[in-house]
Amino acid sequence: MSEIYLRARKQLRKIYVINLIGNLSLAGVAWVALLAARGFSMMEIMMAETVFHIVSIVAEIPSGMFADVFGRKRSLIVSCVCSISSAISMGFIDCYGGVLLSIAFSALSYNFCSGTDNALAYDSLKEAGAVDEYENFSSMQTIIYRVGSSIASLCAGLALLMGNRRVQLLSVGIATAQLFIILSMKENDVIVRKQALSYRERLKDLIRQSVGFLRSNPNASVIIFGNGFVGAIDVLLLFSLQSKLQDAGANKLLLGPLLFVMYLGGVAGALLSPRFRHARFRRMFLVTALMVISGAAAALTGNLWIMTIGGIASAFADDIIQIRADVELNNMVPAEARATLISVNSLCFSIIMIVMSPLAGIVFS
Repeated sequence: MSEIYLRARKQLRKIYVINLIGNLSLAGVAWVALLAARGFSMMEIMMAETVFHIVSIVAEIPSGMFADVFGRKRSLIVSCVCSISSAISMGFIDCYGGVLLSIAFSALSYNFCSGTDNALAYDSLKEAGAVDEYENFSSMQTIIYRVGSSIASLCAGLALLMGNRRVQLLSVGIATAQLFIILSMKENDVIVRKQALSYRERLKDLIRQSVGFLRSNPNASVIIFGNGFVGAIDVLLLFSLQSKLQDAGANKLLLGPLLFVMYLGGVAGALLSPRFRHARFRRMFLVTALMVISGAAAALTGNLWIMTIGGIASAFADDIIQIRADVELNNMVPAEARATLISVNSLCFSIIMIVMSPLAGIVFS
């Protein structure tokens, strides 16, 4: 194996570790349950979710541009700093304003990371002439997300027993560990080659390439919307089930295992996704959309086991379509604008979530 390929594999392993420990965060997986335990209503919680996506809409494209202009590594560093700020706000400001401030920092952390780690991985593999391995990376990323979240969900009851402040301090420790790993990573060559250009010149080139791509690739809009729609329903469903399962009779000890099983549905979807690499995206969108809508309908039954099965089906469908969309988009976009254009995908997701979050608060109340 060449030295460049080995270096790319090392980069990917560091990204895996960063995402694994990030998804082990109890604060992330049980934030709805933690807020509910503090006395906030489901409407207040879903409005906080709406604030998350309002901030995301404002910051998503600029954060992607930051990654393509100033560097993917710097963008990930900013993400960690925002994550630490979010945990401190949630842990040490007791009013609802503190919750909203924390949610805003959380959104910024998400913005500066979303698309950036994938861009870093894709271009690292491209430099090594191994871009065909990206689908395996995307699948592994999704598995890590689901497994990490599943393990954390098993401890959802523990998070409630620990209390909000201790859980948030744990999040500070996790983000600090991620920061040290990021500092040891290598920047992509596509960013390094721009160092001779001024930041103004880099920004002009980025805007020109991004606008040109979106004008000449209408199919990208279909992929972005389809992925965002399915993902929004799944995310809101799994958030709501943290509370709905308790209303249906799940105690604190049972809540974790039920959420764990649901996340395992996503792991199954991620493992099976490569088998659908030749399926038409529009057909996959219709099938997966039907599955997540059915999962949402199951949540309205009030039956603990039917709700759990619905959550499993929704997570399974979401991860299949997410991986397919990720691979399709990264194969289409130019390297110099990769983080920016992948951010358009996240922007669309946030717009859909802004519309659907208040509706979910009403439907699942």
